[in-house]
Amino acid sequence: MTFSADGTAHRSINYNSRHVNLTAEDYTSDSNKTEKVTRFLGIQPSLDGSSAESLKDYDTILKTVVDLFNRSPFGKRMGNFLRVIDILIKLVGMHSDHCNKEKKDVEGMKAKKTDAIHQTLGEKEILDKSTEELLPHFLEANAQMIKNAGGKAKWNSLSEDEKSQQKATMLEQLVIKLGKEAFELLSDDEKHIMKLFIWAGCGCHKDLNTVHGGYAAVIRWWFENNVEPPRLLANRDNAAILDGVTSEDDVETAAQAQAFEKTSRGAVKATQLAGAIFNNKFDKKGHHDTFRWWWTAHIGIEFTFPDTSNNQFQSYCEAAAVLLLYLDHFIQFLEYIREKKQTSRFSHMEENLWNALHCNATLTEFAVLALYGQAVSHPYMREIHSASEKKTNMLDLGPLHQKVYFHIQRIIGDPTFLVGPNASYYAGAMDGQEWQSPEAFAAIQNLAPSLPHLKPLLVAFFEGAAQTWKRFTSEFAPGGLIDEATQEERDLAWMLPTNDINEGALGSFRVMMRRQPQLTLIGYNAQAMFFHNDTEAFMKKYFVEPEDYKFIHAAAREMAAEDKKRRHEIVQHTEAKIMQKKAKREQRKQKADATAQRIAGISLILDKEKIIALKGQSLKDQLKVFKLAEAPNLKGITANTKVNDIWAGLSKAIDLYKSGEWKIPNGTLDESESGEEFDMPDEVDDDDGNESWEDEA
Repeated sequence: MTFSADGTAHRSINYNSRHVNLTAEDYTSDSNKTEKVTRFLGIQPSLDGSSAESLKDYDTILKTVVDLFNRSPFGKRMGNFLRVIDILIKLVGMHSDHCNKEKKDVEGMKAKKTDAIHQTLGEKEILDKSTEELLPHFLEANAQMIKNAGGKAKWNSLSEDEKSQQKATMLEQLVIKLGKEAFELLSDDEKHIMKLFIWAGCGCHKDLNTVHGGYAAVIRWWFENNVEPPRLLANRDNAAILDGVTSEDDVETAAQAQAFEKTSRGAVKATQLAGAIFNNKFDKKGHHDTFRWWWTAHIGIEFTFPDTSNNQFQSYCEAAAVLLLYLDHFIQFLEYIREKKQTSRFSHMEENLWNALHCNATLTEFAVLALYGQAVSHPYMREIHSASEKKTNMLDLGPLHQKVYFHIQRIIGDPTFLVGPNASYYAGAMDGQEWQSPEAFAAIQNLAPSLPHLKPLLVAFFEGAAQTWKRFTSEFAPGGLIDEATQEERDLAWMLPTNDINEGALGSFRVMMRRQPQLTLIGYNAQAMFFHNDTEAFMKKYFVEPEDYKFIHAAAREMAAEDKKRRHEIVQHTEAKIMQKKAKREQRKQKADATAQRIAGISLILDKEKIIALKGQSLKDQLKVFKLAEAPNLKGITANTKVNDIWAGLSKAIDLYKSGEWKIPNGTLDESESGEEFDMPDEVDDDDGNESWEDEA
C-alpha cells in the first residue's frame, strides 16, 4: 500500500486529509476479483502544522484502525490479530505535494517502516531460536540494563514498577537488535524488497511550480537586459508614496524604498487583479454577474473569467490567454463600469488593470504565459488527468515527464515553433494535438509584431521552466528509485498521478462545514468515508450477524466525544507552546542583559597589534564594543565572520578613527583611555614550542 496526504488551514486550525492506495477485494463480486482502489482515511485536525505532529496523527489513525479491527466481530471471525507494524511493513511509498513538510513526513514514515521491519524480524528470531541460542543475548542485554541503571546496588534500590519498565525497555531493544542482525543476514534482493519505499510528487504541483520558475526568470530578464519592465501596479496606499517613481533609480526616501519593494508588476499581478474584478472569490466583491451579463450581451457567449482570485492551477496562463484574445472587449467593459458610476471614475484596482492592459511590456508577459500554457501546461495536464482517471500508476509516467523536459528544451533552441509564420501545434504543442485555444494562439501571433521582446522573453521563461521542471521531477531522474525499480516494484507502490483526491477532500470539507457548521468532524468523516470507501458493499457482504451492527453502534457512541477532546488538546498544546516561547524569550533577555553588562565593562582597544593578537571570545567582544561605538565599516561583519575578516574590519576601523573619519560617541572610551584596563588572554605553548593564543571560537 501507499499513503497520500495534503494539509490546509480552515478557520485558523490545521487539517490534514489522508488516503491509502492498495489492491482490495471487489465486494460486489462473488469471485475473488481484486482491483486498485483508493480509500479515504478521513480528515484530522492537527495540534500544529509540524511534521512531528503529522507523524503522531498517522500513529493515531493506524492505532484506531487496528483497535477497531481487533475488537470487531468481523476481525474475530477473520482469526487474525492485527498490529500497527503489520500495516507499516506493507507501506511501500507515499504521494504528496512538494513542500518540505510533506517530504519530512515521508522520511518519518520511512523510518517507522524500518523500525517495524526490525521488530518483526527480531520477534521471528526469538520464536525460531532455542533457549540456549537466546540466552547469551538475554544475559548481555540484562547486564547492560543494570549498568545503565547505575550498577547492581542502584538497580536493587529501584521499585518493582521501575524494574518492570526497565525490563520492558530492555526487551524491546533486544528485539530490535536481533532484528537488525537478522536483516543484515538477508540477501541483497530480500533487503531491497523489504526496504522498498518510493515517494512521488503531485503532477499538478509540478506544472504549477514550473510556471512559477519560468515567470521568475522573466522578471529577472527585464533588469538583466536593462529593458523597461512592466508598469508598477501599486496598491492605493503605496501609489501615493510612489508618485513619480517608475524604477529603483527614482527612489529617494526610505518610505519609497519600502513601498517599491512591496509593489508588484507584470502579467501575474494583472491577472490577479482581473480575477478580483471580474470573478472575485467573495460574492460581495467584484462585478460577477454585471460582467457576465454584459459579456453575453456584447460578445454573444456566456463566459466566466478564470478563477485567479482563488489561485487555481493554470489560472494565470488561462487568464493571460483570454485577456489577449478579448483585449478590446475587456477595455470596453472597464469603460462601461467607469461610466456607469456616478463619479465616472475607476476604483484604484480598476485603474491598475486599465494601465496593465495598455502596457506593452505587460502584454508581452501575457503572451509568454499564454504560449507556455498552450505548448506545455494544457497538454501535460490533459495527459496527467487522463492517467489519473484511468488509475495509471504515477511511477509509470517517467517517459511523460522526460517528454515535457525535452519539449521545453526544444522551444529554447528554436522559439519559432511558437512565434512566427510557421508556428503550429504540430511542432509547438508538447503532445502535437490542437491548441487548447486556437483563437488565443492566433491572437498572440497577430499581436507579436508589436511585441519586440516576445522571443527573448519566451526563451527566458522556458529556460527558467526547464530548471524548475528538472528539480521538481527529480524522483524520475536516471539512477533514482523509480528509474531502477522493476515493474513488479512499481506495481507494489501504485499511486495516483495527482494529489487531487486530497485537495478535493479538503475543499469538500470546507464547503460542507460552511453549509452545516453544526456537523462534527466525526460525523463528516463517517459520511465521507462511507460513500468513498465502498462501505455499503462491504457491509452487505460481510455483516452477517446482528453483533456486527451492535458493535458499530457502540463504537460510534465511544467516538462521539472525540471532537471535543481533540479541540481541548489543541488549546492545551498551543498554550504549552506559548509558555515555552515565553520561557525562551526570558532566557534570551537574561542572556542579552548579562552580555551587555559584561561588554559595558570592556575597554575599546585602538591598538592594531593588540587587536591582531586577539582570538575567540575576546575578539568577538571587541567586535561588539566597536559596533557599540558605531564604527562605520563593520556592517555585515558578525561573530560568525571569519577571524581574518574580523581582524581586517577592526584594523580598518582603527585607521578611520585615527584619520578623524570616525568619531567615537560620547560615553565610549577615547584613545587615551582605551586598552589600559584590558587583560590579554593567557598564553599557551604549542607542542612545537611556538607561542599562540587559545582559540575559543
